[in-house]
Amino acid sequence: MKRILLGIVLLFITVIFILGYLLHDRKIWFVYPNKNIYAVEGLDVSHHQGIIDWKNIDEKYQFVFVKATEGDTFIDKRFNENAQNIRDTNRILGVYHFFHFNYGGIEQADNFINTVGNIIDLPPVVDFEFSGNSNNFDKDKITDELKKCINRLEEHYKHKVIIYTTRDAYKQIIKGNFDNPLWYRSIIFPIGKNIKNIVFWQYHNSARIQGINTKVDLNVFKGNMIELKMLIMNNH
Repeated sequence: MKRILLGIVLLFITVIFILGYLLHDRKIWFVYPNKNIYAVEGLDVSHHQGIIDWKNIDEKYQFVFVKATEGDTFIDKRFNENAQNIRDTNRILGVYHFFHFNYGGIEQADNFINTVGNIIDLPPVVDFEFSGNSNNFDKDKITDELKKCINRLEEHYKHKVIIYTTRDAYKQIIKGNFDNPLWYRSIIFPIGKNIKNIVFWQYHNSARIQGINTKVDLNVFKGNMIELKMLIMNNH
C-alpha cells in the first residue's frame, strides 16, 4: 500500500513538473480561440520585439498591429521600420496609440495623427488600460479625455476608432461609455458572451515564433479574411 501511495505521489509531482515546464516555456497555453469564429490570425509588436525578420514570419499571421505613439510626444522608435516591413510583406497593417492618463486626449490624438498619417490599413486603435498608468486617477476626467482623443481621431480618419482594452479597464471605463469596436485582451479565460463589439482578441502574450527573438502577443480576428478586408480604410 505504501508503494502504491508513493507511486501516486511521484506521478503527481512528475505531472505538475511537466505542466509547469510546458507553461513556463509556452509550449501550452490557457485559451485557444475557436477557428470557426476567429478565423484570421495576427500579431501585435512594438520596439520591445527588437529587429524583426518579417520575411521569416509565418504567412498565417495575416494582420499586425504595431505601436506608433504614447502620450503627447512619445514615438515608438521602430514604428516606421515595422510599418513599412508589414506592408512590404503584404500583411494588413493596424496601428495603435497607448493612452496616457497624464496627458490631454486631443494632444495624444494629434501625436498619433502627426506620426502615422495615412499609412495604416485598419482604423486607428487607442490602447486603453491601467497597466503602465497611474493608479490615482479621476474616473470622470479620464473618461472625458479618452472621448476627446477618440473624437479627434474619428474626425480625422472618418472611421470608428477601435479600443484595445483589458477586463478591468472595460468594466470600469469602457462599458456604458463607449460603443466602439473592441480589441479585447483575455489571456487566461475565454471571452464571455456578454461583452459586445469584440472584433479582435488578444489571447496570448508570451508566444515564441520564428522571425522574432522575443516573446510576442498573438491575436485573432472575429470573422474571415473577407470580413477583415472590409475594415480596411481606403485612404492611401
